[in-house]
Amino acid sequence: MGMKGKRTKRVISLLLCLTLLVSMLALAVSVSAAETRNIVATGAETYYLWGENSNSPNFSGTTPTGTFTYDSSKGYYYYDLSGSSGDYCFVVSKISDSANSAVKTPAVQTIANAGSYYLSSGNYHGFNCIHLWNPSGDTIRISFTSETAGLTAVKAGSDNPTQVPTTAPKPTTPSPTQGGGTNPTTAPQPTQSGGSDGKTYVYCENEAGWSSVTAYLWNSTSDNNKAWPGAAMTNIGGNIWRYELQKSYKNIIFSNNGASQTSDLAYPGDGYIWNNKTNEWSIYDTSPLQISSFATDLAAPQYDGTGITLSAEAEGEGTVYYKFSVTKDGSTTVLSDFSTANKVLWTPQNAGTYTLTYDFKDAKGNLNQRTKNYVIEDGSSVVAPYIKTVTPNGGDIQNNSNVQINVAAGGGKTGTNLLFYKYTIKNPSGDIANVPYYTRNTSYAFTPTALGLHTLTLNVQGSDNKTIERSYLFNSVGSVTPTTPPETQPPVQPTQASPDPTEAPPAPTQAPPAPTQPSTDAPAPVAVYGDADGDGDVTILDATFIQRYAAGISLPTPLNELNADVDGDGSVTIIDATLIQRFKAGIIKKFPVQS
Repeated sequence: MGMKGKRTKRVISLLLCLTLLVSMLALAVSVSAAETRNIVATGAETYYLWGENSNSPNFSGTTPTGTFTYDSSKGYYYYDLSGSSGDYCFVVSKISDSANSAVKTPAVQTIANAGSYYLSSGNYHGFNCIHLWNPSGDTIRISFTSETAGLTAVKAGSDNPTQVPTTAPKPTTPSPTQGGGTNPTTAPQPTQSGGSDGKTYVYCENEAGWSSVTAYLWNSTSDNNKAWPGAAMTNIGGNIWRYELQKSYKNIIFSNNGASQTSDLAYPGDGYIWNNKTNEWSIYDTSPLQISSFATDLAAPQYDGTGITLSAEAEGEGTVYYKFSVTKDGSTTVLSDFSTANKVLWTPQNAGTYTLTYDFKDAKGNLNQRTKNYVIEDGSSVVAPYIKTVTPNGGDIQNNSNVQINVAAGGGKTGTNLLFYKYTIKNPSGDIANVPYYTRNTSYAFTPTALGLHTLTLNVQGSDNKTIERSYLFNSVGSVTPTTPPETQPPVQPTQASPDPTEAPPAPTQAPPAPTQPSTDAPAPVAVYGDADGDGDVTILDATFIQRYAAGISLPTPLNELNADVDGDGSVTIIDATLIQRFKAGIIKKFPVQS
């Protein structure tokens, strides 16, 4: 065969290869399209999980922790998270381009409590986050059925059981070893147990619309109320179903007669009701004085000396009065006696377990009460810094007027035992409005020049570089309406409400204290140029401090960048160290930044 024939065969082979390649690409495209249609058909979408091992997240610059998988056979999305012991904050979103976008569009906001793993929703420093407390560090499965459904968290491999558990779950209460966490406090105690007929019931609010509701309760595989799926509950009106208990149990599963069901739940005790749509326990309270909330602004545990605000809300017949008290070792202190003030500031000075008691009374004499336990830990030898109080800690401020921030912090018991503070102010447009730097000053003054929300981010750092960060929102307005600060002293108790409903109860005889005005003469922070180590003096040691900083050698205290930048070029380099040496030798009389 000649050369021409060989070329012809090569061309034919090449054409056949190209044809095969095009066919494979077309097949791949058709498979991809089929997969896409399948996803659309099953209703699955892509969700992402962002997470930070922190109770003060910022998520800035982070990447998704993982992507949820859709299980079409069970109809839910899930992600298995391993090794997440302690405090984590998460955001679930369909946005994948940046965490900053994701935190603004959370996919799921209704959270459930599942045994040892606690999920609670809340706003942490401007982010609508999901807080997870996983004390055992187990691999857990976070799942949800749709964008509007509640999250659940269970140990991976045991989620959504469809039959009676082979071993009785052993739910535990988180017990952190360090204060300042955000683990849930103990469940609130109802004022009365059982029903009005003297019997004991467990309740389910059937908002999910199950056709029937069953309750399976157990202490062990051989100690249960009835074989799976449990005993039928009785509809007593509306969405409320109940089941009479003949004995006490530790665990419970509600189900639609064995079909749709909850995970293994720790039964909190008599008089509680489970909502099968929001997946939350609450007290089943039929009192005419209904309690909307009773809370603390900081979750337990905290350290001694930390200011904690107790607050409550209730609706009753006429005016509602609130009383706050704390009990420790059998001794009770009334923080605020019955008055219309619905919040009080509590600053515990001793470590221990306290019982917080919220008492409610209305104009008709109806009473109600809630309690919760709160742990205070000793902060005298704590290494990590923590924030005790920030005054003011948010609210309305006067535009174009001086605002004085005062901080009390603790911890940092290592190295030099010193604490350093950095204040970062962001104006309503999101731009940083000051020059943030670490200082020993526990107060800071700034003047808002634009109307709207300003964010103060406070960093407190110890000498070993451990840092805590917390943010506060200030609304700059044209004029500030004075508000009553949290009560810190018990007001005079009003006399007993008149039994005559037409007669209003007398007002407390003592007027609330007048709000104090912020100081207007506090000086703005002034740079001490050359004082790189922040000890208040300019010496040759400051030049050495900068040389170590430039060489990447660890420093005993944070570098004061504002003071150290003596040439005014916006960065701290060896040139700044040389200028300090020349200044101390008398070669120059002032630094370039002062020219």
